[in-house]
Amino acid sequence: MIGADVVRTLFALRGLEPFSRLDDAELLLIAAHARLRSYPAGRVILPAGQVAEVLVAQLSGAARAGEAAAPPVFDAAGLLFGLAAARDYVAGPEGLEALVIAKPHVFTIARECPEFVVGLRDLAERAGA
Repeated sequence: MIGADVVRTLFALRGLEPFSRLDDAELLLIAAHARLRSYPAGRVILPAGQVAEVLVAQLSGAARAGEAAAPPVFDAAGLLFGLAAARDYVAGPEGLEALVIAKPHVFTIARECPEFVVGLRDLAERAGA
């Protein structure tokens, strides 16, 4: 039986790029591994110089990457390629509510869902990364 939390997560993911490119079966697998996290205003989510251990997908609120707005899904490039964050990622003035997906699950998603990787690339291009 699929729990209500997993279904809510599936619907939340469906509204986010690059997850919106995936079908329901793929989203269900991801939703089962995603965890809801709340970050209070000003909390450092990923310090500069550290490699991400989770992919962060913004549900509400916002985050900053240095002086700029953080993309709605971060830090995929760092997580997938072992690159340290260039700047601090910090929860914005209203805080941040996000789904986080651990590194091993992100690698599985990238391998099993090529459209997810294409979506990450498109997000990075739009963000000017």
